[in-house]
Amino acid sequence: MEVQEQDKHNQEKKMLPPPSGTFHTREELLTHVRDFALTQGYMVSIRDSAKDRYVTIACDRGGVYRKRLKNGEKLRQRKNASRLTNCPFEVVGKRDDDVWTLTVKNGEHNHERSKDISDHPSYRHFTEEEVLLIRDMTAAGKRPRQILKALRQRNPNLVSDSRNVYNVKAKIRRESLSESKKVEPSSSSSMGTMNANGVTAMIESQPMVHNSFTMSQSYVESKEVSETKDLVAELCRHFYTLGWLSGTGGSMTIKVHDDSIPRPNQLIVMSPSGFQKERMVAEDMYVLSSDGFMLPTPPLKPYPYQPPKCTDCAPLFLKAYEICNAGAVIHSHGMEACLVTMINPFSKEFRITHMEMIKGIQGHGYHDELVVPIIENTAYGGELTESLTEAMRAYPKTTAVLVRNHGVYIWGDSWISTKTQAECYHYLFDAAIKLHQLGLDWSSPNHGPLRNVNGLWGCSWNFSRAPKVGTFGLDYMIEPSQRCLLLSIEGTVSPKSFVTNILFPYALENVGKHVAMTYDTEETQHDIDLLRSQIQEDLEQGVDGAVPIPPDYVGKELVIASFSANFETMIHTDRKVTSLKQLQGHIWRNGFQSNELVSVVFEDVPEALERWHTSGIKVYIYSSDSREVQQLLFANSNYGDLRKNLCGFFDTTVG
Repeated sequence: MEVQEQDKHNQEKKMLPPPSGTFHTREELLTHVRDFALTQGYMVSIRDSAKDRYVTIACDRGGVYRKRLKNGEKLRQRKNASRLTNCPFEVVGKRDDDVWTLTVKNGEHNHERSKDISDHPSYRHFTEEEVLLIRDMTAAGKRPRQILKALRQRNPNLVSDSRNVYNVKAKIRRESLSESKKVEPSSSSSMGTMNANGVTAMIESQPMVHNSFTMSQSYVESKEVSETKDLVAELCRHFYTLGWLSGTGGSMTIKVHDDSIPRPNQLIVMSPSGFQKERMVAEDMYVLSSDGFMLPTPPLKPYPYQPPKCTDCAPLFLKAYEICNAGAVIHSHGMEACLVTMINPFSKEFRITHMEMIKGIQGHGYHDELVVPIIENTAYGGELTESLTEAMRAYPKTTAVLVRNHGVYIWGDSWISTKTQAECYHYLFDAAIKLHQLGLDWSSPNHGPLRNVNGLWGCSWNFSRAPKVGTFGLDYMIEPSQRCLLLSIEGTVSPKSFVTNILFPYALENVGKHVAMTYDTEETQHDIDLLRSQIQEDLEQGVDGAVPIPPDYVGKELVIASFSANFETMIHTDRKVTSLKQLQGHIWRNGFQSNELVSVVFEDVPEALERWHTSGIKVYIYSSDSREVQQLLFANSNYGDLRKNLCGFFDTTVG
């Protein structure tokens, strides 16, 4: 009996190897091995790797210390026990037909579990993303203490200290010095050549080291860069015909798409300034590094052309790339973009709703209200950088910023998205101007007659309440419109019993079925990740009823079982968390689409909504349920589709 208990005890203490399996990427395989090792009390490190073919992963206590004493020197006895134990543990990941397969070569360890996993040097290693951040901040002149603070803001559980940051910085410096030696001129043949204008032109073989990437001249002249330059020139010529880039004004920029380079570090192509846009060709384009370092400039052209100059919009374009992770940006001087900001000189926003072309704007639908911030113009384009940055941060959902009496900046994930949205924005600006000329309010759902606000006929703008002192007296102050209503759902437009007696039970009955049927979809995987993150937070805070959701490799059934248990507990305690509300919405959506569910509203609601709508009062809905659920409830009510009388929806993720 004692022997069996001892065997059981030894089995519990045994550190297991990670389960074998297949993975889509090398990074996914590495994450799987590292995460599992943490649960077993050991850490791993990469012993050998050919990034596109295989990777050998070993215990970080494998190997032995090398003898560093010269022959004849007296060997010294180590005062402390060695951390390395020549542990035989080893697993191998191999790539075959774009699939990485993990196999266990030796799953045994010759040491005890670690009592404190943070003692392992490999636990203090930075991820590839963190190393990139250190590189970027080092290039920007930041100190290790500042870099460490930024890293801990991203990852509060980071155990690395400033010494580890110093080590990475030292490695970066060694790499830079190594690259410098490779390109150091050794003879007159390797020196730059002086052109007719006194500008030094670098030879083709010399690489340019910048922003953690080595950009060779051959890459700057690669097919990807050349095609992007052609595309920018072509689009500039096209936008000129639309009146967006006339009089040499306006500009366009696109990132060079290359799957081998992360988007934040991809090269940028920009159009020049003061150039006839209808005559642009690829050789007129500028190529910049991701942090704005200008690579070889376009060639000079004969008189009457001016010397080449990169667009004055460059700092603003770089902000759109940095803050909004854009793939392309357009700066348009279109007449409609200029005039729409002048209709009311006190407006800080352009708002429009219930127009079909709103659907062409990222993240918006027909029933949504599109809001575009307006910033004040300056004498020089570069001076707009600060106000444009503030607008981007204040309106994270927007993909455009209007500049009063000037034009508009528009961006998107790609040049196609940017072009599509630019066409929709200009259409909506033009529609708003024409509706205003007809005396109609473009900002209300029914686009009824303009209302008189303190003697001024206009739309429902967001006004500045503080004009400059001395400009106007109090009699001329414009008050913002108060004709808006914000309604909740439960107990206001719909009985609480509909939620508690119909919606909640439906979600509970169908959660397991829904997750099982859609388990492999991107939407459900996102739902699982979101709830898993919430449960981890609940466990750390000691929330009652929270059950750990195991990792995916333990099996689909176990994940769904623990997932459903947490879902049920959250519903019974009426948790107001995004992870629960989002999943509920996806389950209810199936119910509404299959006609199993019909929402119930009070009998006076349809008449009240229509009356407010007709009188020009804008009605909005707020609920802890997602915006998608809100729209489903009003689209599938016992009185039909009521969305035509609503201006917008808000949930806990807005603002």
